[in-house]
Amino acid sequence: MAFANEIMASSSRVLLRNSLKQNQSPFLVSPVLVRLRKAVKFPVAALSEDLLRDPSSSSSSSSSSSSSSTSSSSTTSVPVPVSVVPSEKPVKFRVRAVVTVRNKIKEGFKETLVKHFDALTDNIGQNIVLELISTEIDPKTKAAKKSNEAVLKDWSKKINVKAERVNYTAEYMVDSNFGEPGAITVSNKHQQEFFLECITIEGFATGPVHFPCNSWVQARKDHPGKRIFFSNKPYLPGDTPAGLRFLREKELRNLRGDGKGVRNLSDRIYDFDTYNDLGNPDRAPEFARPTIGGSEQYPYPRRCRTGRLPSDTESRLEKPNPMYVPRDERFEESKQNTFSVKRLKAVLHNLIPGLKASISADNQDFNDFSDVDGLYSKGLLIQLGLQDDVLKKLPLPNVVSKIQESSQGLLKYDTPKIISKDKFAWLRDDEFARQAIAGVNPIGIERLQVFPPVSKLDPQIYGPQESALKEEHILNQLNGMTVQQAIDENKLFIIDYHDVYLPFLERINALDGRKAYATRTIFFLTPLDTLKPVAIELSLPPAGPSSRSKRVVTPAIDATTNWMWQLAKAHVCANDAGVHQLYNHWLRTHACMEPFILAAHRQMSAMHPIFKLLDPHMRYTLEINALARQSLINADGIIENCFTPGRYAMEISSAFYKNYWRFDMDTLPADLIRRYIS
Repeated sequence: MAFANEIMASSSRVLLRNSLKQNQSPFLVSPVLVRLRKAVKFPVAALSEDLLRDPSSSSSSSSSSSSSSTSSSSTTSVPVPVSVVPSEKPVKFRVRAVVTVRNKIKEGFKETLVKHFDALTDNIGQNIVLELISTEIDPKTKAAKKSNEAVLKDWSKKINVKAERVNYTAEYMVDSNFGEPGAITVSNKHQQEFFLECITIEGFATGPVHFPCNSWVQARKDHPGKRIFFSNKPYLPGDTPAGLRFLREKELRNLRGDGKGVRNLSDRIYDFDTYNDLGNPDRAPEFARPTIGGSEQYPYPRRCRTGRLPSDTESRLEKPNPMYVPRDERFEESKQNTFSVKRLKAVLHNLIPGLKASISADNQDFNDFSDVDGLYSKGLLIQLGLQDDVLKKLPLPNVVSKIQESSQGLLKYDTPKIISKDKFAWLRDDEFARQAIAGVNPIGIERLQVFPPVSKLDPQIYGPQESALKEEHILNQLNGMTVQQAIDENKLFIIDYHDVYLPFLERINALDGRKAYATRTIFFLTPLDTLKPVAIELSLPPAGPSSRSKRVVTPAIDATTNWMWQLAKAHVCANDAGVHQLYNHWLRTHACMEPFILAAHRQMSAMHPIFKLLDPHMRYTLEINALARQSLINADGIIENCFTPGRYAMEISSAFYKNYWRFDMDTLPADLIRRYIS
């Protein structure tokens, strides 16, 4: 009996082998397809059984079916060895790429001309080419699996579409064992760049695969290499699929550059340099400025490298123009339009007072407070009757007509809310104190720990470290408390700009039209939980052993002391504005962020999950900083003209960075704890 069973089993295997050779069994496809779908870990196409059958199988379907039935009835429990099933050959299937391109809102004549030329040449092979890259390695080539190259369709047909976003398509043929798409390369054979917003790949069984791009793709004539874009699936470096590791490193090398040569405006290179472009000695010797950063004397965060040619008169300095930022960091058109209006208004507000002084017959400053009020109610030029004269002198011929049409807005300052409610609120002590915690610079105040305060400057250079403030100066303002009792009960606060300004005062006060003191301001917390100023110390560098370099001003008791008190508060406000702009705003918010942005692009791939979180917050900062180096912090820029430090503004900013800035103390709650107000 055992011998008979062995013969029957052997006979069944022979029949099955012959059937496999002829590929006549109608049941072969389904089991193989089922095993394929269970085994693979990559997306496969939804294929029908007809695609997997040999064409000849249809003609012999009935005979194969009867043969299989006979064999099955004879040996119902005979197992089929896996080794006899041949490996399934990859099957090609079609997938589609939907490519979203963002059009420019406004195009110049040259851009329009080149755009139509690209549409013409697109039909003869000068087109946009895309290629899919798998996350898996091809065992034969030992490189990532790639699809065929596909051409973007209908570019020339959609050339006149006026929509902001236009969708194009491309089709690929890929194998069923292609794996999961992880990257896509784009080659631009046109003559000008285009903005690629996103790509979506459709046709895989696992669903669409999305590629967020948001980048300018340069023409191949400018950048011969292919652009690389990764899918929106994040990977840490150690978890990067084998097929994407080389591309990940290649893209980072492209972004780092080699640190040489002049950067072109179309580049995407993130590199470091010092602030050696703030001055312009070629214009005149008085516009020379020291290099900020890279030295013990002037330490500072790094900026984005431009590689511009050196100045003709000083080789250590770069020429200020042209200003480079990586192409994808530049403003989009909507952002550019918004920023330009605000920038024009700021420039006009900085420029107009100077023009007024040069045009006005008496060449005087404001005569009374009504002149100041006119800045908000009438506008500077309208009030002076100089609108037409000033507009003729503005170096903006293309926008003069627009300025005239909208002069009620551009040439008139916005009324502060506090002034709109109370015209003289700025004169009162309670508003002065409120601004210390609710104004533009609320992070300078700290709780007083020691009275009188003590300087940390070298006494051999800057005089005695002891303050001129005494207990009798503030005792009558403390509601019956002693100074020590007020300190113990957390009632005394201070804004201390003494050590910040004192080293620079001799040079600042030597400038034409500049007079400044180093200030300390003491505040008392009242039973109403509001602050009130109780004393202001004004300091100058000692002129000699017996010179009176420090004085204390207290709240007014008569008309004379009232204006002394108002002037002391004005000096505090002037110093506070400089600290806010040079330290708390520019340095801590903009300059200190720039090296982190550069490092993030140089060290973290677009696939990195942390980069995906940071990227929206970092965008445009490099462009804003570059514009600031052109018109805000540069020699004879807005800050030098409008703030007390003048030409020494960036040197003070560097001193702040050297003596006060710490990465671990610039966040909450560390900053509140450092200032003893938490």
